[in-house]
Order: sequence, then C-alpha cells, then structure tokens
Amino acid sequence: MIYDLIVVGGGAAGFFTAINAAIENPDLKIIILEKGKKVLQKVKISGGGRCNVTHACFEPVPLTENYPRGKKELKGPFHQFMTGDMMSWLDERGVALKIESDGRIFPESDNSQTIIDCFLDQCKAYNITVKTSSNVTTIKQVDNCWDVKTKEEIYRTHKLMMATGSSNAVWDMLSKNGFQIEAPVPSLFTFNIKHPLLKDLMG
Repeated sequence: MIYDLIVVGGGAAGFFTAINAAIENPDLKIIILEKGKKVLQKVKISGGGRCNVTHACFEPVPLTENYPRGKKELKGPFHQFMTGDMMSWLDERGVALKIESDGRIFPESDNSQTIIDCFLDQCKAYNITVKTSSNVTTIKQVDNCWDVKTKEEIYRTHKLMMATGSSNAVWDMLSKNGFQIEAPVPSLFTFNIKHPLLKDLMG
C-alpha cells in the first residue's frame, strides 16, 4: 500500500496534522508512526495532568511577544490559526474548555485524557491508522515517494510529515536527505537546585 501521508511522531503535533489533513480530504490514506508503546504521552502529563491547551491571548501580535525567538515568523501563521481557533476546533468536537484567572485554558474536565480521547476519536472517525512501537530508522525519497523504514516494515507515502520534536536521529535523517537543519538552542530546561529554601516552592 502507498499512503497519501505518513506522520512520524505520535504527539500532539503529529495527531493534529494527521486529523486536519483528513478533515480537508477524508479520502486520504494516513498513518501515524510512533516509536513508543503509547501515543500523546506529553499531552497526558502536561499541565499537571490537566493539559493546558492554549492561552487566553486572542490577538496575533501580542501573542508573538511571548516567543523570544521567531516572533516575526509567527505573525503569519497566527493570522491563519490562533488560540480562538484552537478553542473552536475542540468545541466543535465536544470538548468544553475553561479559562482560568491566569489566562491558562484547560478542558472543563481538568483531565488531559479528554484531549487524548478527542484526538483518538477523530483518528477513528477519519480512518487514520495509528501504529505504536514503530521507530523510524531511515527515510529515503524514491520515485516521487518516500520510503519510511522501521525495524519491522518499510512504508511508502506520497507525503511525509516529521513531527518528532527535538530528535538528533531525525535531524540526521533529514540532513542526509538534503534538508538544512537550523542549529537548535534550548528554550525549556530544568533547574536542579537542592537549596532547602527552595524545597517548598511550586515546580
């Protein structure tokens, strides 16, 4: 079988890409390949298990100010799809949201499983295949298609979406296929400070 779209990475970005591609064209044959045993694991733990979906800032330019790097580049995309659009997207699929006093937006259920179930239900509705324990080892362009190899199988697709986050192995794969990789810089990182005065602070 030749797929219309293979999405590598079973996180929020991968699922959202696959689902919206299927919404635009329900006849597409789409598969999501996830290397882990479960999908959407970061969604599961985000927001302390409640999943802070987005933030209550509804104008593109002010929203870009929250991004130290890339705010200029984000203006265009934010004029296409913003926080309000994300809220509407979920509302149309039966997910009720709430805005908290600090601007964070959560599902009313206060449970990240609500978002996970929404994504999985949409995959079922649009016949999107989800395959776990499928670690992609190589990608190669062949005859205007992509061969995507895991340890078990070789998949072929017309379009390929890499939604793997910060993965050195994937960056290497892309580099070998002629893509230029922008050198990454840290945006989120942990502090490991054992001072007793900080022990009782949140986070």
